[in-house]
Amino acid sequence: MRTWLLVLGFTCFAVLADTKVSLWNAHNPSQYLDNAIAEFEKQSGATVEKNNFLSERLREEVLNQARTNTLPDILYVPSDFVGMHDLISLAPVPEDWIIPQLEQRVLGAGFTDGEQYGIPLFQGNHLVLYYNKDLVKQSVKSWAELLEQQTLLSADGRDAIVWNYREMYWFIPFLTAYQGWLMENGNITLDTPEMQKALSYYKQLKDIGLVDSSCNHDCSVERFKNGDAAYMINGDWIYKELKQSVGDKLGVSVLPSIAGKPMLPMFSGYVLAFPRLSETDTNYEQIKQFSLFMQQSTSQDIIYEQGGLIPANLDVLEQKINSDTENDQQMLQQMAETKAMPSDAEMTIVWLAMERGFNRYIDHSYSVEQATKFMQNVADKEVRKRGSKK
Repeated sequence: MRTWLLVLGFTCFAVLADTKVSLWNAHNPSQYLDNAIAEFEKQSGATVEKNNFLSERLREEVLNQARTNTLPDILYVPSDFVGMHDLISLAPVPEDWIIPQLEQRVLGAGFTDGEQYGIPLFQGNHLVLYYNKDLVKQSVKSWAELLEQQTLLSADGRDAIVWNYREMYWFIPFLTAYQGWLMENGNITLDTPEMQKALSYYKQLKDIGLVDSSCNHDCSVERFKNGDAAYMINGDWIYKELKQSVGDKLGVSVLPSIAGKPMLPMFSGYVLAFPRLSETDTNYEQIKQFSLFMQQSTSQDIIYEQGGLIPANLDVLEQKINSDTENDQQMLQQMAETKAMPSDAEMTIVWLAMERGFNRYIDHSYSVEQATKFMQNVADKEVRKRGSKK
């Protein structure tokens, strides 16, 4: 099948010369994407006009462009954008645009409402435990073990551990350790015993001084790089940068367990999505062949080697595993122990409701029961307000 796709691709390249396709990219940094596009253009003779679309109000900007019918041929956006498929007129991805080597679990990042609306080019965006080998001989396996070592690890003004405490993406692995989740059968479920247990434990870590709740993502990275923190919870997106700055002192491990239960971080990715795709488009074949090319070994190698991202193509991933370091192996092991971030449109409501309830719990003396009830009320109100499908 793989050989057939490559032959088909290069056959079509001959008739694609001098055609153009527009692509908006929301992933940064994107030098790897530039290099993959250049290789496609070299082989095909076609042109891909890429524009970086990195607004902090990305979602609103895409919606605005959709209203004026000015979206490009291809969007390269976070996978949860497929939840807006109705609003931005995304077309389902034709079956023959997806190669068999893409893992089904990873494909789920672009799947919603019974249709595949996005093609993932890499897997990951998941959290792992980084540690400094000069400060830690061997990574802890549990939070209980970390708490036992807190005094020693915090010597000389260091932090035992840092992470982006107030960002809810970092809270999710604590929720999954208590067997909680955000949605069930398409409905938002925040006012649950599991959420209350996870929030209570999370707040306790702050209250005992294990984590500085005011230290955000950039602060955490800076402290870890400078050797001012023994551990850091952060994503695979910072891995390449840490390897360059921390060097041989860098260690990677799976997240520590809570009371014997594993923490399962979210994974997501970026997908190719196609507004208003039609077989009558003059560049339809080019869009198709570019999409196939980005899933195959040449571009997937570039995504891995230059982007520092885990390939979505299982054949390429298997090749890389054979030469991986222990840190790489740990990164992949954690990826195997993740849960896909739902692609439902309601996820924007979930993040909003969780943040508001969390802030009241941490900063405004709400009880944990009041906080989760507040989360659910905010979510239900927003669902009604927006007219969401549920």
